[in-house]
Amino acid sequence: MALGGLVGCASCLAASAFVATGGRTGDHVAGWEARRAYRAVSEACATLGDSALVDLLLRLASWRALADGVARRLRAGHVAATRETACALVVAGVAVVSMLAGLFARSLIGLVAGVALCCVGIEVWHSSRERARRRALVDEMPQVFRTLAMALGSGETLTQAIEYVGVHESGYAGQAFVQAALRLRCGASTEEAMAQLTRDLDAPGIGLLATALVIAQRTGSPLRGLFQSSAQLVERQGEYERMLAVKTAQVRLSVRIVCLLPVLLVCVLSLISVDFQQGLATVPGTACLLVATAMDGAALAIIRHLMRGVL
Repeated sequence: MALGGLVGCASCLAASAFVATGGRTGDHVAGWEARRAYRAVSEACATLGDSALVDLLLRLASWRALADGVARRLRAGHVAATRETACALVVAGVAVVSMLAGLFARSLIGLVAGVALCCVGIEVWHSSRERARRRALVDEMPQVFRTLAMALGSGETLTQAIEYVGVHESGYAGQAFVQAALRLRCGASTEEAMAQLTRDLDAPGIGLLATALVIAQRTGSPLRGLFQSSAQLVERQGEYERMLAVKTAQVRLSVRIVCLLPVLLVCVLSLISVDFQQGLATVPGTACLLVATAMDGAALAIIRHLMRGVL
């Protein structure tokens, strides 16, 4: 599907969704016209969701997370939605915001700036969400080790102990252990279930936990003492990470501001400055912007490489 068709379809989709649904499901929308508009919105979602653009965007972790969140919200409101249709709604919202920015700037550059702002905003939201998830897992893992030690010390099997952790622990860790227990119940091997658990939980000590559980399953060796010691070590690691985060908060904030400020300045100037728009419309202006973007990206990549393993 051509880009112009996608933008037009997304615009109609967003406008129709606002008018037709009003935040309610199709079963509760009164009137034949509203129901017809709701069906049109659903068909537009399905069409846009099957496009190559949505398939390309869903390869990005940030867009997948946002689409999954939108789909969960829609299903909570009794609206049938898949990841693809939710991503189509997000694309529609980005298209509407971008066109409003283009109308405000009265140029195509404003449209591009609107798209850039939306994409940067989604990436910032995703990185913030992942940091919050990481902090939550660091806080949850010591209790997970203690709960496993108690369950295995009470004579429960590996599957029962993992299921016990999933039932009694809330948050991200509890969900991952529930899924691991379900895999074991469905016939998956211990190695497969623990490998998937390690991929689901990027948390301190999860590799040691998975390896110890696999070895215990094979040899029957007791793990209560090991898990209790590991809980203390993971708890101490979490304290050190929080201390390091506090001591480097100002530096990390400065890095974020320095990295985001050029992008925000270019987008704002593209929206409000006619002279800047005319400069970007020329070949030298576009070339300068591309070179500056490449240099900023290279600097950010170097900083990330230097700080890897520290933060």
